[in-house]
Amino acid sequence: MSTLFNEDRYHALNLGDGQTVLRAHAHDDSGRVIGELSGVLDGEALVNGFSAPFGGLDLARPRETPANVSSTVEQSLRHFRDAGVGLVRIRLPPACYGENESLIQFTLLNSGFAVEHCELNQHIDLSGLSTPEDYVAQLKSPARRALLRPDGQELRLIEAEADHEWDRAYATLETNRAARGRRLSLSLDYVKRARATLGARVRMFELLDGDRAVAAALVYLVRDRRELVVAWGDGDHGREHSPMNVLAYRVVERALADGVLTLDLGISNEHEPSADGGLVPNSGLVQFKQSVLARIEPRLTLVRELSR
Repeated sequence: MSTLFNEDRYHALNLGDGQTVLRAHAHDDSGRVIGELSGVLDGEALVNGFSAPFGGLDLARPRETPANVSSTVEQSLRHFRDAGVGLVRIRLPPACYGENESLIQFTLLNSGFAVEHCELNQHIDLSGLSTPEDYVAQLKSPARRALLRPDGQELRLIEAEADHEWDRAYATLETNRAARGRRLSLSLDYVKRARATLGARVRMFELLDGDRAVAAALVYLVRDRRELVVAWGDGDHGREHSPMNVLAYRVVERALADGVLTLDLGISNEHEPSADGGLVPNSGLVQFKQSVLARIEPRLTLVRELSR
């Protein structure tokens, strides 16, 4: 399964005037396709992970050799240079997306790419868990207690199917962001178009108290058995305790049932309120995600100019 954010149907949601998709396929000596690097060309700049959290290289095998990864990079850059590309920007996924990712980082960093941005990403590794009970057993006592509260036992997770359920879930996320003085990065119109275009790889979940939505999560299947929580949050629930721990547990429970290996919770950084504008951790968000067993990895954006 290719990376969702590299697919033509994803790009169709985001392309502007004058922007086109450019792909480079690499082959081994036998002619087998070993990998692909793609991106959106805007002028002379090619962006991999265009209008997306990341993109990365798509390799044919889940565990490639260093020689084949290096060949994919070399052949792709040669193709882009011949096509008139002057700059390549690659937004890489964190290493949790597969065994090739660390090797890809190594290869790019040693072939002339430089780090443009480094973000703090967090994910839950489900590969060693068989049941939801295995997950709960690894939680520290405060997180376990949050699941055992009587009010939390009443909550149930559903997958939004009807239009009104998608609208209600989006409104929950919108309320969450508004309470923090922010706006959702994705509009309702965009989410609806993504649902129609990307099908089952875009799912919305609601945590319900009776018939009332108290939290929601928008989840993308980015690669085979790797999911990304694009947005999640609790709404105006009027409860003594936040339902977020229960939401996290229910999403993990559902992911385990679907055979998911990695549940990516996204970045946990923000811009520093200073003239430099660098990135700093959002400490509260980092701690919450750690409480639900999320691990930290860097998420890199790399850039290289191509000589003529």
